[in-house]
Amino acid sequence: DLGLPGMTIATHGHIYLGGKTVEMYHYGRAHTNGDTVVLFPEHRLLASGDMFTFGAAVQSPLIDYAGGGSAKDWTKTLDDVMRLDFETVIPGHGPVGVKRDMMPFRANVVTIRDRVHQMNADKKSRDEISKVLTSDFKFNQLQITRGLDGLIAEMQ
Repeated sequence: DLGLPGMTIATHGHIYLGGKTVEMYHYGRAHTNGDTVVLFPEHRLLASGDMFTFGAAVQSPLIDYAGGGSAKDWTKTLDDVMRLDFETVIPGHGPVGVKRDMMPFRANVVTIRDRVHQMNADKKSRDEISKVLTSDFKFNQLQITRGLDGLIAEMQ
């Protein structure tokens, strides 16, 4: 039966599965306000969820503002995650990667933030901002629908 969780964490927790340690970390907002990564320290393996996506089809973040996501907080959260000791990362979408693959993704988040902030300062319309995100950052319809208005507001 589904029900309330038997365990919750504020910032860090760990469990043992099959005699192995599994660590969970919540550093802050990124895709949502509930992003938690799971570290398998003995394997130096991290499961990132949608905080990190990888591959040609998912180069840009889906900022789920309705779920508490934040473009501003995303990079700090990633920075904290990257201080963990892992080499392999299983992203929320895309192929398995390595830790260094997270750096271009992080840089892209910064570039998107800076570009939207500048477009706001230049008084660009919602439609103009949407077109730039779609053409230059490969935002898809879901990213526009779920994130555009929040991104514009957050980058004022």
